[in-house]
Amino acid sequence: MDGETGRILQRTLLGEAVELVEHVAVFVWNEERRYVAVNDAACELVGLPREELIGIQVGEMSPDVDEAVAGARTLPFRHGTSTLERRDGESIPLEWVTAHTRVAGLPYY
Repeated sequence: MDGETGRILQRTLLGEAVELVEHVAVFVWNEERRYVAVNDAACELVGLPREELIGIQVGEMSPDVDEAVAGARTLPFRHGTSTLERRDGESIPLEWVTAHTRVAGLPYY
């Protein structure tokens, strides 16, 4: 399949592949540093339902990432480590990767 139909199919397949990747939490955030989409693994990691996680500001549960988030905005690809402080008090070490992307023509991370 080629053309626009093929492109739509590929985007659908890629979206499902990212959403269902095992043991990898995926967060999509916008210019205002708010989560706009997350997969099930992200919800499990932070211990919150999707409805509550959407809209939370990046770094709200990982206070040591402000510098990294600032760098992620200027560099096309960034990786590092931090700690997630869940609301139940559990502290979880993280290894993360951030990349620039676009959805509907708008910038996201």
